[in-house]
Amino acid sequence: MDFLPVELVRLVFLYCDAPSVRALRLASARYADVGYEFLLEPHFTAVEWRDDITRLYNIAGHDRLRGSIRSLTFNFSKVDEYNARHTTFFQHWLQEPEERCALLQDAWTKYYELEEGARKLPPLHTRSAAVEEAFKRLPNLKDLEITLTKCPYDIEVLNEVFQVRSCRKRDRSQACKNLNAIVSAVRHVRLSSLSIDQLPLEIFRLPDDRRHWFDCARSFASLSRLNLVLDPPSSLLPSARFRAINGLGHVLHYCVNLTHLSLAFHTYHAPLEKFHLSFQALFCGSDFAFPRLTDLKLEGVSCAEDDLRGFLLRHAATLERLRLGGRGLARPHEWSIGGVHLHEGSFRSLFASLQGRLPRLRRFHMEGDAEAGDFMASSREVYVFRPVTDDDWQPVEASAEGKRRYRPEGLACVKTVDCLALERFLVEGGEYPQLGKAVGE
Repeated sequence: MDFLPVELVRLVFLYCDAPSVRALRLASARYADVGYEFLLEPHFTAVEWRDDITRLYNIAGHDRLRGSIRSLTFNFSKVDEYNARHTTFFQHWLQEPEERCALLQDAWTKYYELEEGARKLPPLHTRSAAVEEAFKRLPNLKDLEITLTKCPYDIEVLNEVFQVRSCRKRDRSQACKNLNAIVSAVRHVRLSSLSIDQLPLEIFRLPDDRRHWFDCARSFASLSRLNLVLDPPSSLLPSARFRAINGLGHVLHYCVNLTHLSLAFHTYHAPLEKFHLSFQALFCGSDFAFPRLTDLKLEGVSCAEDDLRGFLLRHAATLERLRLGGRGLARPHEWSIGGVHLHEGSFRSLFASLQGRLPRLRRFHMEGDAEAGDFMASSREVYVFRPVTDDDWQPVEASAEGKRRYRPEGLACVKTVDCLALERFLVEGGEYPQLGKAVGE
């Protein structure tokens, strides 16, 4: 095998798992040399309970290994022990007591061992210089994900409990510091995609915090995909709210090459509440549009019909796929609650005015609680749209959707429909579909 062409040797390495790669590199000096590029997975995940920052820094300083990293995930998620302990107990209630006790004790013992090591490590924001230096030396880094909602432990019991939002511990101040440290390093790379799940909205309010994001204008200009899940605080004065939205709008202005944009608002302090979003305020009253946008998703927002229509029509020349609503902060067995509300106007008027004016539109999806009209009015539109496809436009399995039997209080009496008829109406034309009677009719 020592005489095989390099191309064939690389092909052999492609079919090897990590232990096999290490073993094959020991076969000869030639194999050790060719196998260098296969030592590391292209995706690197950093969690807080192990010293991944030092490892990333060392990889970035290695002449031959630093080119292997193409995507990077920072997982800052924490477990709320009090809620998680109670939830894990009830999730395994039907098991035999002895089996349940052994399972939970083993899971929590592993958790405490990992957390003991985490307490010996400094917070990421205090090591911003190492993070920045690492980003400078990663030439092939294109995809960056920052999450506070995914389980950081390889422990099955905690993976299950992490789907319940109350079992996630939230520290907004610490999250802002860590995010600023990473964003400060982003200016040294040219990313293709950026995803942040549970981004505190107030991070765009203060000048010192905004500066970190504004310094990344050139890096944001290279993005083709942007996925932001924003977490508005429970109390934000109008002036502070305006500055936060203004700061977010400035960041979006930099992303001129986006083809995929997802904006979601998850209000953890009131899961059913929708965030009041004005596109005029977001983009400072201008008719700003993303010139290459093909995919758009809006979730958990309340807006005016005219404002939303204007924003969509500004992208009529390029928009191919549109999603309104999503899962939101629904529990595993609840129907989706991340819908879109219209505090002015109606869905019928909105969709009727869009029909035939989005020539490139091929797919449309609506999910979650949808409401249009004044809450105090005698007649308004109220629907619950069940999901038909996931965010990647793959069909949702009927068996999985059938397990969601519970609706939050306030939606229990609302008829559940799907968006297929609306999709046909927007894409193919015809008469406006009958979705059900409006409340009060």
